[in-house]
Amino acid sequence: MTGEYTTSTGPPDGSHQQPRWAWWVVGIVIPLVGILVTVLVSRSGSSGDTNDKSVEPAPTRSTAATGSDAPEQPTETAGTVRAVFGPKAVAADTTNRGSSVDLDTTEPTVTGSDIAGADVTFGAPTGSVELSVPGYAENLAPLPASGAAPTATQCAESVRTNGTYTTEVKPGDRFCLLTGEGRTAYLRVLTAPVQGTGRLEITVWDTPAA
Repeated sequence: MTGEYTTSTGPPDGSHQQPRWAWWVVGIVIPLVGILVTVLVSRSGSSGDTNDKSVEPAPTRSTAATGSDAPEQPTETAGTVRAVFGPKAVAADTTNRGSSVDLDTTEPTVTGSDIAGADVTFGAPTGSVELSVPGYAENLAPLPASGAAPTATQCAESVRTNGTYTTEVKPGDRFCLLTGEGRTAYLRVLTAPVQGTGRLEITVWDTPAA
């Protein structure tokens, strides 16, 4: 035999065995990757939920004036008649025969004497303050003391079904009125002294649509 010999650096079957530390690294990395993926998915889902939520508008707060002089705002629905005047307080002398009020003008015309075309008088001819319609036309309709201000259509119906021509009044009383030219009005008595200046809150509409 010659003196030659060979050395083997691997296992007899020819396979290469990995170092033991490499398996430790793999065992640590795989769980960490799984945790990282889970966290990313969770954050993505939470962000989507937030974006899908609709923001509700802040509730609006309505304010209402108080007191006997606070204007009552008639609530009109779509298609109803729009007010051409008011609600606004109108002053009139109530002493004796009182004042005549014409509501068929741009703004109510108040005079201390009888005028042609006056729609209502506001005075105390008999010692008590009253509203009266000239010519005894039954165009004045009392309303309940409480409740929402009427619309033009509601006022016209009140006059049609419950009209009169005169009535005594006191502060807080409310009435609907049909004018000589077919307008509809809403009157609320604010003050009604036997002598001096009384005040009516008045809203006037053009003729309601049929």
